[in-house]
Amino acid sequence: MNSAAPSLKPLWSLREDCGFRLVPDDPGAGVVSTPWGEIRLDAGTPAVGRALERMTYGPVSLDNVLPGFTEGTGPAEERPQYGALDAALGRLQHVVVRTLALAEGTHHLTVVPIARRARFTPGRPDVDAVHRLSKFVTLRAGAEGWVAESPLAAHRVLLHTPQAGWLVGCYAWPTTVREAARMLGLPVEETALVVGYLEAAGMLVPRVPQAASGGADGSSSVSFAFAFAEDHDIALEPWSPRELLVHQRSRPGAHDEPVGKASELDDDTDGDGGYGDPVDGDTVIALPVPDRARAGAREPGLSEVLAARRSERVDNGMPLTLDQLGELLHRSAAERPAGGRPYPSLGARYPLELYLTVAGGGLKRGVYHYDPHGHLLAPLDTAPELVDGLLGEAAANAGMSQEPSVLISMTARYHRTAGFYRGTAYSALLKEVGALQQTLYLVATAMGLGPCALAFGDTETTARAFGLDWRAEPGVGEFVVSALPAPELGR
Repeated sequence: MNSAAPSLKPLWSLREDCGFRLVPDDPGAGVVSTPWGEIRLDAGTPAVGRALERMTYGPVSLDNVLPGFTEGTGPAEERPQYGALDAALGRLQHVVVRTLALAEGTHHLTVVPIARRARFTPGRPDVDAVHRLSKFVTLRAGAEGWVAESPLAAHRVLLHTPQAGWLVGCYAWPTTVREAARMLGLPVEETALVVGYLEAAGMLVPRVPQAASGGADGSSSVSFAFAFAEDHDIALEPWSPRELLVHQRSRPGAHDEPVGKASELDDDTDGDGGYGDPVDGDTVIALPVPDRARAGAREPGLSEVLAARRSERVDNGMPLTLDQLGELLHRSAAERPAGGRPYPSLGARYPLELYLTVAGGGLKRGVYHYDPHGHLLAPLDTAPELVDGLLGEAAANAGMSQEPSVLISMTARYHRTAGFYRGTAYSALLKEVGALQQTLYLVATAMGLGPCALAFGDTETTARAFGLDWRAEPGVGEFVVSALPAPELGR
């Protein structure tokens, strides 16, 4: 690599979704429109208006507006304008984009604020300062190169050049500025400038000293060891990077990605009316519809069911009869005459599909797809070893020594929700799984069955057993149920 790398020039711009206009009846005053509302800037100097107007067109050197602004080396008579522009930019930190460009104008790295709380004050770390890539940072390909982001950061960083990406790669391990510059053949001062941007954006974390009191000999001396603060933050300790990112991106406020209802919808996203796959009329099984008047007369009330609900891991359970299975599914998941189902779904999209793996009893051992619209079961041609695998995994995950009578596997036609709500689709999907599981719990408890929700299932086994492409219809939840054994005489 070229050790005589060109110098880097700082550029400034406003976010693309921001605008600036002068106030006609108040000379020198201006208004900046942002995704988080408008900001009025009181009358300042002409340089402030010129700078902000130019910043709406894209990255610009503010030295072209006020010579010497970047380094503060302009003539003394211009200092009041420096202060006014600096104050305006301070109020606009959450919408000001900062770019480092190579001498020939190529953008090297850009820091984009993505939340109202964003503040960006880059420094130049010492050449022997040690940093590391935050363990919460993710890298992905974007339209202009790599994109680095973290659920803990109020900025995202665009890495426009291979050299910028290589520098980030150097910090997969604790590294000094001097060593990173040596590995890449770059000037140390320029490397320190980029590292300062990456640290201020929350992508790199600095090594900090930690005091450790007490020696091996019982002395009370204090020594210092170096570590990274995020590794010892008790608030972050329970979070995995993936889970924290899903949480932060599933709710608005901490980022600028779309969240909420989409403006245009395709009501028939599956081409099947929004229900399960068509079934063969020769093999379909019509499930019994329960007699609600008779059932309601003999079952406990809602408060009693809620008090009695618990996970029942039934090792000596009995198979469900076809009547029991029909009643459980009808009351928990069947389409109602007026529309909708017994459990809630975001936007009434109902992305969940149910597949039943039955050990025996009222149905032949095997796998069935449930159609909630017609209250039907369609048998699938699933290999016996996969049926064994599903029931065996379910028993192990539930902590049971025997197969459950019925395993209810929930899959999701993800596009049904993702096409309707942006950003929140997966989070809402998991909540829907919980709502359906609770509904199954309450109905099973009212019926005197033994229910148990499972913490997880096997992605590969599920996809193979049901003949699915897990990318289009992944497994998202599991639930087992058995008929309770009859009480022994004399007990």
